[in-house]
Amino acid sequence: MRFATPLIAGALLAALFNAPAPSLAQAPAAQPAAPSVPRPTLDAVRARGHLECGVHLGLPGFSFADNTGNWTGIDVDLCRAIAAAIFGDATKVRYTPTSVQQRWAVLTSNQVDLLSRNSTITFSRDVTLGLDFVGINFYEGQTFIVRRASGVNSVRQMDGATICVAAGSTEERQVQDYFQENNMRLTVINFQRNEDAVAAYDAERCDAYTAGLGALAGQRQRLRAPDQHVILQETISNDPQGPVVRQGDAHWGDLVRWVLNGMIAAEAFGITSQNVEQQRASSRNAEVRRMLGAEGNFGQMLGLSNDWLFNAIKQVGNYGESFERTVGMQSPLRLERGRNQLWLRGGILFTPPFQ
Repeated sequence: MRFATPLIAGALLAALFNAPAPSLAQAPAAQPAAPSVPRPTLDAVRARGHLECGVHLGLPGFSFADNTGNWTGIDVDLCRAIAAAIFGDATKVRYTPTSVQQRWAVLTSNQVDLLSRNSTITFSRDVTLGLDFVGINFYEGQTFIVRRASGVNSVRQMDGATICVAAGSTEERQVQDYFQENNMRLTVINFQRNEDAVAAYDAERCDAYTAGLGALAGQRQRLRAPDQHVILQETISNDPQGPVVRQGDAHWGDLVRWVLNGMIAAEAFGITSQNVEQQRASSRNAEVRRMLGAEGNFGQMLGLSNDWLFNAIKQVGNYGESFERTVGMQSPLRLERGRNQLWLRGGILFTPPFQ
């Protein structure tokens, strides 16, 4: 005996109860209403008239100020995108340079609204600092820069080396763990600032300087003779880095997270700063239309206008545009995408759907 299909069964029930039968073309589900939640950080940012963003003291490609005080970098671009989402103006952001040691205190004391400065997500940081890491905007890996004349091309050749490193950084702990696990000797010289550690390496006080691959590419540009130094391609860690906010304001964490997600998703959908207007006007992709505010109320859910992400992409660009001009092949660092490529193209960068 055959059972009735769901559609036929629905029609029979409809006839019995004098109700319309379901059709194959169901109406789209209504978007949930914007929740009524406290938004203290967003309210404070709006009242102030600009975003306060904690960045690196000065790391080319990530957050770096030129002689006129103009900040650029992939971490800076995220701050600009958040400002564009809130105010419709990517310039409404001010930057506070922070060191490795002071960055957490600057955030917890409300001096800044978020940190966007190559901070590695770790277990202890996430569960003990009263802070939330709300996304990953750069997959980093720790390695070493050495003088070309040394002939070193592998970490295993560095037994007995003297290493310069920033005090309190994840790199300081990881280099010690790696050498101990591999029964290798080392001498660590730590410095309060990355810049001091790099200067000590450049003055030949140590055999190598250790940091993330991207950070080293930026720091190498500041050495007296950059071409005389080699960055090892072998990494000793996996260091996902991303924006950090204070705990206690879940809405603000959502806002920062989804601006970052939006930049990544825009690249996946082929939305750029150049075609975003055309995409909003004519795209038939429902997810794209929700992202750009052509339908739905996603902006309202965040306490923003519905063109929040449109403004961010129009003024700052998608993730790929930001990557290429700050640290990628269009920049002096010339880093390949590697793990920072989209999941669609062999990398591990991804975002949840806009649904």
